[in-house]
Amino acid sequence: MDAVLSRSTTKPFHGMVMPCHRRGSACFAAASGRRTLGLAWHPSASLVASLRERQPACPVPHAVPSSLSTKPRLTYVGQAVSGAGDGLSHDKTLYGSRIEEAAGGVLRPPPISRPDADFESQLGVQFVEGREGIVVTELNELFEKVGFPRRDPERLRVALENTYHIIWVRATRTTRLAKQGQMVGFARATSDGVLSATVWDVAVSPAWQRSGLGRALMERLTKKLVEDGIPTVTLYAEPQVVTMYEKLGYVRDPEGIRGMAFQRRRKEKAGGLLARVA
Repeated sequence: MDAVLSRSTTKPFHGMVMPCHRRGSACFAAASGRRTLGLAWHPSASLVASLRERQPACPVPHAVPSSLSTKPRLTYVGQAVSGAGDGLSHDKTLYGSRIEEAAGGVLRPPPISRPDADFESQLGVQFVEGREGIVVTELNELFEKVGFPRRDPERLRVALENTYHIIWVRATRTTRLAKQGQMVGFARATSDGVLSATVWDVAVSPAWQRSGLGRALMERLTKKLVEDGIPTVTLYAEPQVVTMYEKLGYVRDPEGIRGMAFQRRRKEKAGGLLARVA
């Protein structure tokens, strides 16, 4: 929010409305009149102070991750969903039979649709397994590029140490898209190693999206988990990428089950954010 406020003191005030555009918010109410008039007006110090006080009412872009409760849960069943993404609801009987089949020990790993050699020769990237070689600051930068929240470096380091399996992508040569050795993709899974695993933090640098890296990461990560004998592999996906996971053999829960997460109260989070920007 500090960046928003400092930017508005050197540019027309209506420019400040963009990140705080939610109707009914204090920011919208304070600025909408000036914006509609199109006046190049600079806020007074008292108004800036007032807006600071109203900060909890102003959404801060990328400051808070999207709620887990908005993400549908998907489970890997070993075969692509026919008609995935056609808008039709999944058949519960079919879903149940696939889960039962997977639990019976016949879960098949996904095929690798494109070999590593193709990615290295055509895109100049290499898949790496394990956390060795990962630079935490670089991983945080990748997270920020895709809209994930920046993690505390020490906590992120511990998270990597306690992750069951990690696969990431690095550039093997310097191009206009990346420097040699730079991380351009990442995915990890936590697991007890026996009963279940959950996929987290699938990220591909925007410059490398639509190149097949996201699918390749998921194929390789899922294959590793299935080959280790883990019968239940789940993930929580952003709604806009559910179709991609369905094509890989993941099935959305027919009951519409979504994730739940324990979080601090809104006032506590807002107070902490205000303390950081004060």
